[in-house]
Amino acid sequence: MQKLKWENNLTKKIDGLCEIFPDVIKNRWKNRLVYNSEKIAAYENSTIVTEDIFWKSVYEVFPGGYEPLILKIKDPARLKADMESSRNQENMEPGTEPVKITQWSKQPDVDSSVPKNKKILAVNSSARKGGNTDIILDELLRACEDNGSTIEKLQLCDLNIKPCSGCRACRKGDVKTICTIRDDMSAVYEKLYDMDGFIMGFPIYTARENGIMANFMDRWDCFANPQLTRKWPGMKKGMVVCSWMWPNTTAYDNIVENMVILLRLHKVLTTDVLVITGTRGKKHGRGVVKNHPEILNTAYQAGIQFLKTL
Repeated sequence: MQKLKWENNLTKKIDGLCEIFPDVIKNRWKNRLVYNSEKIAAYENSTIVTEDIFWKSVYEVFPGGYEPLILKIKDPARLKADMESSRNQENMEPGTEPVKITQWSKQPDVDSSVPKNKKILAVNSSARKGGNTDIILDELLRACEDNGSTIEKLQLCDLNIKPCSGCRACRKGDVKTICTIRDDMSAVYEKLYDMDGFIMGFPIYTARENGIMANFMDRWDCFANPQLTRKWPGMKKGMVVCSWMWPNTTAYDNIVENMVILLRLHKVLTTDVLVITGTRGKKHGRGVVKNHPEILNTAYQAGIQFLKTL
C-alpha cells in the first residue's frame, strides 16, 4: 500500500485514526490517507512522508467535524482542554461565552443603494425558537425590514410538511399543485415562487443539517420537474445561516457547502453564509448570541449587504 518511506509511528497513527471505523470502510479510509500523504510528499519533492506532511493529509481527507478524533491521536492535551472549555461554557457570565460568527462573503461596503420593496422569505428549521439560529435570522430580517423590504419568517417545526414519498409523479408529467402531497408545503411553494430573496437557517446536531431541514429540502425536488408548466422564475438570491456547538469555526463547512450547492441546483444562488459556533452555553437561557452585540451587528450588516445583491 505504501510506496514511499514513512517516518516512524505514522502507520500506527493511521491505525489509531481509523480505529473508529467499522471494518467494511476502514481500509477505504486508510487508503485515502496513504494516497493523499504520498501525493503531498510528491508535490513537495520529498522522498519521505514526514509528520508534517502526514497531518496535512489528515486535515485534507477528514471533514472538519472529525477534529475531536484527530486531536485524540495528534494532541490529546488540546482535546482535553477543548472539551473542558466547552463544558465550562455553561458557567460563564453572559457576554463572555466563546461564541463566534464567521461571515464567508466579506465584500467591501460599496456606496450602492439598497433596493426597496423586496420580498424576503426566511425559514428556520431549528425547533429551538429564540435559539442562536433564530436570533441571527431575526437580525437579518430586521435589517431587511428597516431598509424597505417585506419580510416573513417560517418556523418549519410549526408546519405540517410530510416527507417526500418518492412517488415520482413530478417526473412523469405536469403537476398543477407542484407536488402531489397536500400539506402545508403547498402554501410554502407559493411563497418560494413569490420571494425575491431567500434566507435559510439550520443547526447541526449530528454532523449534517438537522432532520427538519433535510425533509424540507427533499420537498424542493419537484421544482426540477422538466414538464412543470409553472417554471421557476429565474435565478433567485439566498443566504445560509448555520450554527453548531463545537468551537471549531470550520468543523462542518462541508455540510454548509453541500447546502449551498443544493440551493444552486434549485436556482437559488447563495451570496453569503453566516456560521455561528461555540454555542453550548445554556445556563442563561437559549440563544447565547443575544449576549454578544458585535455578533448581532455583524448579522444586521450582512442583511443590508444581502439586499444589495438583489
